[in-house]
Amino acid sequence: MSQLGHQTSKVGSKAHDVFRSTIFQAVLLGLISFTQPGIWTAMNNLGAGGQAEPYVINAVNVITFVIMIVLSPIASMVGNLIGMKWIVVIGTIGYVPYSAALYCNSIWGTQWFLIFGAVTCGISASALWPGEAAIAVGYPEVARRGTCISIWMALGKLGSIIATAIQLALNKDSNTTGAISSSTYLVLVAIQCLGLPLSLLLAPPDKLVRKDGKKPVFANSQRSFKTQLKGFLAQFKRREVLLLIPAFITAQWGVTYQGNYMAAYFTVRARTLSGFIIAVVGAISNVLAGWWLDSKHLKRTTQARWSWYFLLVLFTLVWSWNLVVQERWARHSPGQIDWSSASYGEGLAIFVLYRIAYETVGVWLYWTLGTFDVEADTIALSMGVLRSGESLGSALAYAVGSVRSASLMTNLIISVVVFYVGAPATTWAALLVKERLPAELESLEGDAEVSGQTTAHQSDAEQVEVDYRAKV
Repeated sequence: MSQLGHQTSKVGSKAHDVFRSTIFQAVLLGLISFTQPGIWTAMNNLGAGGQAEPYVINAVNVITFVIMIVLSPIASMVGNLIGMKWIVVIGTIGYVPYSAALYCNSIWGTQWFLIFGAVTCGISASALWPGEAAIAVGYPEVARRGTCISIWMALGKLGSIIATAIQLALNKDSNTTGAISSSTYLVLVAIQCLGLPLSLLLAPPDKLVRKDGKKPVFANSQRSFKTQLKGFLAQFKRREVLLLIPAFITAQWGVTYQGNYMAAYFTVRARTLSGFIIAVVGAISNVLAGWWLDSKHLKRTTQARWSWYFLLVLFTLVWSWNLVVQERWARHSPGQIDWSSASYGEGLAIFVLYRIAYETVGVWLYWTLGTFDVEADTIALSMGVLRSGESLGSALAYAVGSVRSASLMTNLIISVVVFYVGAPATTWAALLVKERLPAELESLEGDAEVSGQTTAHQSDAEQVEVDYRAKV
């Protein structure tokens, strides 16, 4: 009986360790992302939020992102005071009204509800975006950071994969351009309601079980709103954070053009199939990027630089091809492109290549930030800055996309220009990435030994150096 009790206790302890592990937290974040921005993104991947024309939806999205510009930094500061878990919980509340508003607008044309939904979505996204990013980058072990980031981002694509699969089943006979089936929205609203209970399962940092035996550490153990505000303002004095801001602004910009492009040329079922394909491709891109960035066979400096140079080449290929095709289609309209049309393959290929570049640069940016900072509260504050910049880029892009007189070519050219304007700063940031410390290299081979307690004023990087010196 005692042996059975011992075995039960052992199983319970192992289950507890799994439940509190950084990998499981990344899975939870991914599932939360799947139910919230994943569903939101799925609708935008259809073009125009599934509506017939993109202009109203783009204008409504401007409201969402303007709110996020202001509130994301505040959420990051408050999260350091009450815990990032509760910021993520708040972040799961406001997406549902927006999806419900899309349903009502598709049936009754209630655009006032869309505005209300955009406001609630903006408030929640202001909390969720910096909160989930701070946990995804700040919680994991140094050697697992790329893996955890990729799990979070890849599982977030489940929202798009499942949503577009449902949409494909409901809209498979819609071989004309226009809005998607209104019943699609009801299914998506139901999925989004799962986000709140999932967020309550997240572990606080002091209860995490990490492979290296440590807990996430904080740069400032005496936290108040005053110290958080001071820490937030200090981020603007940090070269590496300032250099990453343009990348966060420009990385989102092309998404608006892609949505307008899909709504303008593709039939409903072709848009839906395209959305499904890029969701799958995006998830695979996330996983491969995380694997590459956590690889122990290359120097971290090599990983950072080669990854960015690869992305520069890929974006250049995509933009060049996109400009050629857009110019051709502007002169000679391809008509309604269905999945059986001759033009569908080329139109989809551009869409897929852009998504590979977009998803890969997302993982790379968060991983790069993690090489500069490992204290959880500092990461949260820098995420507040960068997520605010990301929201600024999205707000400006959707503002351009909401103007009926702005052609698709105008949208595309602006997307290309802003990307290359920000590229030099991002290149500089890639060159600033430092090599791993000796103990970090050791931790890649297996679980790191714990030779002392990590203090509240030590970063992971500093602590692994202490461990290394203690051993030698």
